[in-house]
Amino acid sequence: QHSPCPRPSRVYPCLAVIEKNRYSTTARFPRRLALTAFSLIVGLSFVGSAPNVSAHPIRSSFAEADYHPETKKLEVALRVFPDDLETALSARAGRPISLARTAPPTFDLALLAYLRATFLLRAADDSVPVLHLVGREMKDHDPHLWIYFECQIPGDFTGVRLSHRVLRETFPEQLNALRLGQKGKILLFLNNTEQPLTPP
Repeated sequence: QHSPCPRPSRVYPCLAVIEKNRYSTTARFPRRLALTAFSLIVGLSFVGSAPNVSAHPIRSSFAEADYHPETKKLEVALRVFPDDLETALSARAGRPISLARTAPPTFDLALLAYLRATFLLRAADDSVPVLHLVGREMKDHDPHLWIYFECQIPGDFTGVRLSHRVLRETFPEQLNALRLGQKGKILLFLNNTEQPLTPP
């Protein structure tokens, strides 16, 4: 499933183009980077604990973000396991929320409210940028859901912080990773503590 994407960009290409050209996720996220992040997350998940046997025992997400100084806009592509997201959205709403059975507008409203509550950006002046949902998609033979969203950053990007809490209220062992810019380092969010986002 997917919702419309208004335009292409490095972080979230237009979904119509994806449909037409069978756009590959690995083209946007280089295999070496994906393997490095995944290996690090896997290693950390087994420190001091035994493996948990489940459909996907490693609870993790990966995001890539781009900041555009000319528009002061931050674009984010977030990859999550859809069943984990459905569990979190359902718990928050107090009723079942699912990609298959919930009407897309209703799902997107629940998703946006959830992102605004768990992907917590703070600007240098301590204001909270407002997130806007751009689109989402799932591909054949890919177990992940890709979520695309953006926000306007007031003032200078220096001093922006992020508390990446996505799925952590439902799964305390959740590990979230984010890379800012094509050559940025990967930040790991192992708890709800804010981390500074280094300007690309």
